[in-house]
Amino acid sequence: MSERKPSTLAALLEDKPKRGRPRRAVSRKNVYVALTQEQKQEMESLAKELPEGLVRSDIPDMAVSLMASRLELLRQAVSDRNREIPEGITDMDSLYLLWDLPLPGEEDDTKWTSIRLSPQQAVDLGRAHGTLKALFGANRSQVFGLSLVLLSQFMREELTDKQYRSIADVDAWVTRIYL
Repeated sequence: MSERKPSTLAALLEDKPKRGRPRRAVSRKNVYVALTQEQKQEMESLAKELPEGLVRSDIPDMAVSLMASRLELLRQAVSDRNREIPEGITDMDSLYLLWDLPLPGEEDDTKWTSIRLSPQQAVDLGRAHGTLKALFGANRSQVFGLSLVLLSQFMREELTDKQYRSIADVDAWVTRIYL
């Protein structure tokens, strides 16, 4: 068999930058959620407050990781009682109150949009959605809205002057705080 020579065009295009979204080490998954205009504006304002090294596309990953850690902390708190969450939490509003979060407003003007999550965060969002849907009938958009509010609170209180260079640094910090 004869060896194939590399194409001249392929050799020319090797160094040419690719069009579209920049490549990542781990490809992200599209997840569709309905967000209000206020939630979209909150994501924009959070993007402006991010430390150098983190970008706007890291916000959904950070939010879901934070919520997964907080829910895991709740599971650990009641692990000896065969429950997922403490007895006093009876709906989504009581979960907001437990974590000292502002209660969500009415969801009249939501629009569907896609967020891009890393594979582990997509699994974490699915797990949280399954848990909160079984307990309170929450949909995926409400679960992601909760994670956005948690991230907003976390950035105001914890991310003030810390130096993070990557999403892994933030995940390590969240794990150290909550777990």
